[in-house]
Amino acid sequence: MLRKSLWAALIALMALLSGCSFFGVPDEPLPPVEIQPAQALQEVNWQDLPMTKPKRADLRAWAEALKQSYHYYKSQPAAKKVRFGRYYTTNAKMAEFTLELAENAAHTSPYGFARWVYKNVTPFRAVGHDGQGSVLFTAYYEPLLLGSKTPTERFRYPLYKRPPELITLRLQDFRTDLPNVMLRGQRKGDQLVPFHDRQAIEQRNVLRDKALELVWVDDPVGHFFLQVQGSGRVKLPDGSLMRVGYADANGHPYRSIGKLLIEEGRVPKEEMSLPVLRQWLAAHPDEMQRVMHHNPSYVFFKEIKGGPYGNIGVPLTAGRSIATDYRLFPRGAPAMIRTELPVFSGEGPPSGWEKEVRLVANQDTGGAIRGAGRVDLFTGFGPDAERTAGEMKQDGGALYFFAPKNMALWPEGQQD
Repeated sequence: MLRKSLWAALIALMALLSGCSFFGVPDEPLPPVEIQPAQALQEVNWQDLPMTKPKRADLRAWAEALKQSYHYYKSQPAAKKVRFGRYYTTNAKMAEFTLELAENAAHTSPYGFARWVYKNVTPFRAVGHDGQGSVLFTAYYEPLLLGSKTPTERFRYPLYKRPPELITLRLQDFRTDLPNVMLRGQRKGDQLVPFHDRQAIEQRNVLRDKALELVWVDDPVGHFFLQVQGSGRVKLPDGSLMRVGYADANGHPYRSIGKLLIEEGRVPKEEMSLPVLRQWLAAHPDEMQRVMHHNPSYVFFKEIKGGPYGNIGVPLTAGRSIATDYRLFPRGAPAMIRTELPVFSGEGPPSGWEKEVRLVANQDTGGAIRGAGRVDLFTGFGPDAERTAGEMKQDGGALYFFAPKNMALWPEGQQD
């Protein structure tokens, strides 16, 4: 229970929330007009979707991802609403729907599956960042770092566990008509103030000697990008692999260091990619810290078994799980994407791009994934996954969601 003084601080923070940059508002291009949940998805006809004939293997892979969403819905309060734009269903109905969809995808012919879908599914399209359905696609992966559970001269960059003094508040836990927003900070006397930013943690070492070190790694750049990805694996000196996952974040906004280098004229916009960004940081060690500290957001980790896990707490499926803005789109929901994927014929940048229509599941989110026109595709683990994720930045795609028939209208004026 918060003390009375902290309640006063919370009320003050709520009043200032729209102008506050410390609670995770990303430094990313926003839509021309602010998109509300009721506007984010629009019901469409089947003929408006891209034509595709999925193979049996694709349907079975999608079915495995959908089963994870089914477990998520079963773990949630049965009567809680799941929103699709102006409409809603419940967790109980979504559990039944995703399981039935998965069973049909896995065990019927593509033709029989299509017939079932047309009869039982309502399709929606995201309005995109332009209000016309245009979506920017990026990708993320599970990186591999080298590390040690004890610090050495080589392994000296710690991954920190969640500090106990970090306070996380969800507004709807206090009043259901408030926005579904998380607030993060720390106590300073009788006040709730922002938590330490990246510079304070890495340069001023404000968390050192508090027994918060989970593991030490040898690469500061890899350390930085592990935080961007949110989970990964650490290979220890004995050859064993330690899996680490997202535990919490400091609440500061995510700011793109790639965008910074473009704005400074250090890297041309058309050349920017993850490999180019890594190369630039390695070639400019004297500027590395300044550039990385441009992003004040900092992620805390925990050791995990299995996974990696998305924000709904289920294992992600490589190539089938996507991350979107959880404030706008239904968590766990079946979906379909239309985008382009890179094609490689050798070393270096992609030799071309291939059009792709793919069945996916909405199982994650991210600090930079904000608005109705952003999707992050999880590519998995390994060199190919990293290479695809490093090059992926394709605008002009589309995002569709699949919902059960006969949903109710969302109550006017009611918050999520």
